[in-house]
Amino acid sequence: MRLAPVRRPTVAMRSYEEEGMRYMEYPDEELAAMCAEEFPEKGIANVEEARTLLDQGWTYLDVRPTLEIEEVGKYRGAVSIPIKNMEKKFNTETREKEYIKTPNDKFVEMVQKKFPDTQAKLMIGCSDGTAYSMDALIALDEAGYENLVGMKGGYYRWFRTFDNNLRRRRGDGYTEDHMAEGGDSCGIHSSGAGFERVDKIEYWVPPKF
Repeated sequence: MRLAPVRRPTVAMRSYEEEGMRYMEYPDEELAAMCAEEFPEKGIANVEEARTLLDQGWTYLDVRPTLEIEEVGKYRGAVSIPIKNMEKKFNTETREKEYIKTPNDKFVEMVQKKFPDTQAKLMIGCSDGTAYSMDALIALDEAGYENLVGMKGGYYRWFRTFDNNLRRRRGDGYTEDHMAEGGDSCGIHSSGAGFERVDKIEYWVPPKF
């Protein structure tokens, strides 16, 4: 079955609350089973589903401009292919730096070179899940790719949830390592999972481009 990525996230995404389901976090086994069954047809993955899909062989394809990635950062396991090019220029009238964006006309060609198999499982992420992802999903769908999923919230949501080692961040300023000695597979605080102190992620403000 082929994905129709023209659907908007607000339409494609089903909330757990609306369906009377409990909210599931990676690495919940029930969540893993659900993801294996529902994707790619579901179309849009929340951050917990996205993390689960990585374990199921999906590739995080980051379509943000290279300059944006350099200034903000990325998940180091992602493949970066920009759907837009961006450069920073100084505006002599406003006396401020501006970001100039132009389409990357070779986007699909670059993806095809990296992923020649149109059955490749590609999870598309941008900055916030809307800035570039929808255009990328449409372009790749038209190019014949059949296993496409959009990441709701993009890198900003991902970064607020997981660190670069794929450990969960917690609001108390700690990351949780559910694989640490004494921890369990669900990574629950009270079950003895390992924690490490990090900067509080709630202080981070996403930049504007």
